[in-house]
Amino acid sequence: MVNHKQGFTLWIASFFLLFSLNSFAFDIDDLQQQLAQSTLVRGEFKQVRTMQMFSQPLSTSGTFLLDHEKGLLWQQTKPFPINLTLTQNKLRQSINGEAQVMNDSENPMAFYFTRLFLSLFKGDTDAIEENFTLQLSGEKDAWTLLLIPTTSPIDSIFKSIKIEGGQYLNRVVLSEVRGDVTEMVFTQQSTQPSSLTEKELAAFTF
Repeated sequence: MVNHKQGFTLWIASFFLLFSLNSFAFDIDDLQQQLAQSTLVRGEFKQVRTMQMFSQPLSTSGTFLLDHEKGLLWQQTKPFPINLTLTQNKLRQSINGEAQVMNDSENPMAFYFTRLFLSLFKGDTDAIEENFTLQLSGEKDAWTLLLIPTTSPIDSIFKSIKIEGGQYLNRVVLSEVRGDVTEMVFTQQSTQPSSLTEKELAAFTF
């Protein structure tokens, strides 16, 4: 039987153990700082989109480059080549050498989602919190961030966005209100080379 003195000692020990665990808990600020450290990331992606109107999912794959200052290069190679460049105020899509450029004044709604997409990649939780509630679980090497939309028009399009990662983003699942689901898986992420090549820099100049 545990006496009163032993019980008090156990309570104190449990309190300090709980305090220690909470002190080292992985929170939203930690996540933002962790993702912000990698200001330039290259890697490969595979995207699978399951749509209610099609019996088979649509799969694409390619490479990506994220520069926190410049934006995102999204280069699809399969099933056919498409090059997409996203910045804060411009979007360029190139198919078979023919490029189309759009700026934010021409289509404000498109750039609403463009900026959201860039915020997800950069782990800019301050920007994300303007439109979502955030539920973070896990630890720095294996975490999951669930986003539930709270503002219009995004709450009429997405039911939730789930992001999984560690040092980098590893997986994003976009669940739409109408039932469509898009899954993006990122692999072979690297911060090297640590600066843009001349070709990559030119891709952001348009």
